[in-house]
Amino acid sequence: MGRTVTTRELYDEIEAGTVPLILDVRNQDEFAAWQVEGPKPVPTRNLPIWMAVEQLDDVVKEIPDNTVVICAHGNGSDLLLDLLADEGRSVRNLDGGTAAWSELLVPKRLPDLPDGIVAWQVHRPAKACLSYVIGVPGKRAIVVDPARFADPYIELAATEGMTITNVIDTHVHADHITGGPELAERTGATYHVPIEDTGKAPTPFANEPLADGAEIDLGDTSIHILSIKMPGHTPGSTCISLPGSFLLTGDTVFVRGVGRPDLTGRAEELASELYHTVHDRLRPLDPRTTVLPAHWSFDNEIGDDGLVRTDLASVFSSTLLSEADMVKFIEEVITSLPSAPETYDTIRLVNSGRKEASADDIEFLEIGKNQCAASTTT
Repeated sequence: MGRTVTTRELYDEIEAGTVPLILDVRNQDEFAAWQVEGPKPVPTRNLPIWMAVEQLDDVVKEIPDNTVVICAHGNGSDLLLDLLADEGRSVRNLDGGTAAWSELLVPKRLPDLPDGIVAWQVHRPAKACLSYVIGVPGKRAIVVDPARFADPYIELAATEGMTITNVIDTHVHADHITGGPELAERTGATYHVPIEDTGKAPTPFANEPLADGAEIDLGDTSIHILSIKMPGHTPGSTCISLPGSFLLTGDTVFVRGVGRPDLTGRAEELASELYHTVHDRLRPLDPRTTVLPAHWSFDNEIGDDGLVRTDLASVFSSTLLSEADMVKFIEEVITSLPSAPETYDTIRLVNSGRKEASADDIEFLEIGKNQCAASTTT
C-alpha cells in the first residue's frame, strides 16, 4: 500500500465502497463548510490536527488500516502519517488535500444515444456540479457548463477526433467560477452565455448569446442541437436539447426539485417565470426525454450506473411541478428557499466579467457544494 492516494484513486475507491474511513484533520469550521464526498456514502470523521496529535494513542486504536487522512493541502495530514507510522499504523494521505479534491473532474460516458453522437457527463464531486461534452466523432463538439479547468474537456474531445466549436453556459452560475471563456479562447470556439444574465452590458470576453431555438451545428445534418430559453432560475436560463433524446436543463430542474429563483434578487418574479417554463415549455416535451441537469444535491440522485439523470415523466411526478395553481407554486418555491451563501453574489459578478478574482480568491469562493436548488423536492 502506498503512502499517498490521488484524488481519482480516492474517488474510484469511494465508488467501489472500499474506503474504510476518511479522517479529516482540518478545523471544525472548514469541515462544516464541506467534506470530501463521492458517488456513495463514505465513513468520515473530523478531528482537527492538533487534537489528533494530542490524542494520538486513541487515534491509533480507533482508526482502521487503509484510512485516508485529509487536510486542506496535504501537509498537516502528511505529518500525522509520520506519527502514525511510528506507531505501526498503515494509513494514507490524500495527495494535495481538499484543494486538489476540489479540482477533480470525472467523465462518465452517456449511453443510449442516437447513432453518430457521443457524449460525456463530467462530474465535479467537490461541488456536485455536472458539465457535458457532446459531439460527432471526427467532426465537432460542444461543451456545456464547464468547470474552470480546460484540459479535461480538450482531452475528451480529442479522444474522438472532435473539434470544440461551441462552449455554452446555460446561465451565469452563482456557485462556481466558469471555465467557459478560457476554454473558448484556447480552442477557438464560440462562447455563449445569456445576455439577460450578464447585465446586458458588453462583456470583457467574446460572447454570442444563443437565441431561443438557435441550432448548433455538429457537422452532421441528421443531428440537430437546439437551445431553448427556460427562464426561472435566472432571467436568461437556457436549456440545450437533442430533440427526441435528451435535454440539458442547467439549473432549471434537477433529478429532484427546481432551481432556486432568488439568486439575482428577483425571487417572486423569477418564480413566476419558472412556473411558465415548467408548464408551457417543459410539459409539452416528450415525457421520455432524458433530463441531464447541471447539479445534484444528494448522493441518492446518482444512479447505479454512476450517472445523474432522470426523464421528464419522473420530473413531473413531483408534487411541486404538478402544481397547477401559479400562486401556490410560487408560494411553495419562495417559502422553501434556504439562505444563499454570501459568496454567490461575488461569483456571479466574476462570471459576468464584471469583477476579477485571483487564484486565492477563487479557491475561497468555491468552497462547499452547490446550493442552487430550492429545498422543495417532493
